[in-house]
Amino acid sequence: MKHSNSDISESELDDYIDDVYYRLKKDRYEVKLSKNTFRCPFCDEKEKKDYYFYDLLDHARALGKGPSRDGVKLKGKHKALGYYLDKYHRPRVPSSGKGISQVKHDDRDCPRVSSMSSGKGTSLVKHDDKYSPRVSSMSSGKGTSLVKHDDKYNPRVSSSPSERSTSRLNDHNDTEKYVWPWKGIVANLPVELKNGRYVGDSGSKLRDELAKKGFNPLKVIPLWSVQGHSGFAIVNFSKDYQGFENALFFDKDFEVNHQGRREWYSTKADARGDKLYGWIAKEKDYILNDLVGKHLRDNGDLKTLADLVAEEQRKGNCLVSNLSQTKEVKDKQEKEIKKKLNETCAALEKVIEETDKMTHAYNEEMERMRNRTVKDKEKILHDHGNFKRNLKFQKDKLEKHEILLEKRETDYDNKIIKLRHQRKMNELATQEQHRSEQKVLKLVEEHEREKEALHKKIIDLEKQTDQRQALELEIEQLKGAAQVMEHMGRDSETKKKMEEINEDLKDKEEELECLDALHQTLIVKERNCNDELQDARKELITGLKERKAVRANIGVKAMGCLDKKVFESVAKEKYSKEEAPAKANELYDLCIEYIGDHDWHPFKFITECGKPKEVINEEDERLIMLRNEHGEKVWQAVTTAMSELNEYNPSGRYQVPELWNMKDDRKATLGEVTEYVVNLWRSHKKKK
Repeated sequence: MKHSNSDISESELDDYIDDVYYRLKKDRYEVKLSKNTFRCPFCDEKEKKDYYFYDLLDHARALGKGPSRDGVKLKGKHKALGYYLDKYHRPRVPSSGKGISQVKHDDRDCPRVSSMSSGKGTSLVKHDDKYSPRVSSMSSGKGTSLVKHDDKYNPRVSSSPSERSTSRLNDHNDTEKYVWPWKGIVANLPVELKNGRYVGDSGSKLRDELAKKGFNPLKVIPLWSVQGHSGFAIVNFSKDYQGFENALFFDKDFEVNHQGRREWYSTKADARGDKLYGWIAKEKDYILNDLVGKHLRDNGDLKTLADLVAEEQRKGNCLVSNLSQTKEVKDKQEKEIKKKLNETCAALEKVIEETDKMTHAYNEEMERMRNRTVKDKEKILHDHGNFKRNLKFQKDKLEKHEILLEKRETDYDNKIIKLRHQRKMNELATQEQHRSEQKVLKLVEEHEREKEALHKKIIDLEKQTDQRQALELEIEQLKGAAQVMEHMGRDSETKKKMEEINEDLKDKEEELECLDALHQTLIVKERNCNDELQDARKELITGLKERKAVRANIGVKAMGCLDKKVFESVAKEKYSKEEAPAKANELYDLCIEYIGDHDWHPFKFITECGKPKEVINEEDERLIMLRNEHGEKVWQAVTTAMSELNEYNPSGRYQVPELWNMKDDRKATLGEVTEYVVNLWRSHKKKK
């Protein structure tokens, strides 16, 4: 039986004692240190010390019989320790053999029930040099016994459940050992081979079948091995005598049907068929080196019926001892109650005397009150007149307040009408905004198409430029050839070639003029398209800025803006919680002032890949001061803002809005913004 770390109830105490007793018996706790020294395994490490046997026995009994304010578990552990010491470690002393056992140590008598009966149904237990007759486990059949404590005899009925179970257990062989808690064994359960392993029915099915026959099993546990179901099952019965009777009936039922243990081992495997064999678990099964024996050893213990009888007697003796202690406590409480009663009577007499004095004082006070009543009546009449006048004044005041409330109600109705009108206007504005978004979407799509057309035109323009350059080269070659012809002479053949060259030159020049005109036209169109694209980006920036702040991949970023969170983080690291906000604002304002200073230009030119490039001058005095005094985060925030301003607005040095890809932290392309706006429009359309 397993218990949690929390405490237990008094009703679970007996089971818990049995569990601890079983653990002590299995040497789970270290008790005996040497031949004469012992140690309590349940006390704290700081309180642990070495005891002699009787000192540790007194310690265990004292904590086992004490109040449960220290915990029921601690009480149960020490009770189990006392039983364990008394049974397995008590020094052996000779017995009188007359049914009475007395063990004396340190001038104190320790009561023990003799395991031998005198045959007269009684045994004597000594308490403070007085012997008390008690019904022994082998009772003669008399119904009552008397136990003497403090010269008083208390009748006790011998037909208690523990005594009845004890008398029944004595009907069986005291030396035969059974597995406890009571268990049965079922063999030859039907199994079949599936996927290389033997399988069979669950234990609940067999448990229900046994319950229908009246055996009342608690649980049926099939035994499994590496190959699967072994064909054996263990039947668990309750720990009490009723469970023992159920186990015996279970055993007899199989034995009557010639399906018991003897038949199982005497019948060959082929001749057993599909019949079930069952028997109660005993010592023969407990010592087997198979699955059944291993399970019984892991989950039970061997006990004779005599052991169980002694256990029942121990519990009965413990009950008598507890009842005796309870009687002593009740007697003590009775004395205390009588003492309190006497004190209460004396206090009551004193209260009655004080009550008489208070009554006399009350009568005198009533006379004085009658005299005051007359005076008070006159005063009340006077106050009533004043109250009546005040009431009239309050009435006039409330009437005026009523008129004011009516006026406020009218104003409230007007405000409601105004608010409804405003709400309607807001709805119209929302619809107008939606139409604007659709318009912007169409505009974006149109500009996207124009951008694609412009891209094609640019490609055509590049091709035409190449043609123009080739044409110019050809013209120059023709001009060179013409000059050569002029120097060669004026014969007829040369003149003819000169004329042909001049004609080709004239045609090429006309073709070049046409290409120049087309080139200029395409340049104008490209500029117009770029202007339109810039206008579209401005419209998109305006539309996205008007939207509420939401977490999105595409948004509008103010280029050159300082991140205030950086300054708050740095201030929290350097200053206290109270000073941090003010210091953060002060540092933020200082950096804003630096960025807005047109005379401050912390940049320098370097050559990269043969081209000049403008970068941050890390040797600038202000930047060095910011890095040294305020750290790398502030320096990085300022240099980032300055780089953005130098790229987007170097002359004005004010923040410029830009479409920004928040996810990749870069400038967003028009295609990305178009895709984002289209997705917004589609989601808005689905919501409608």
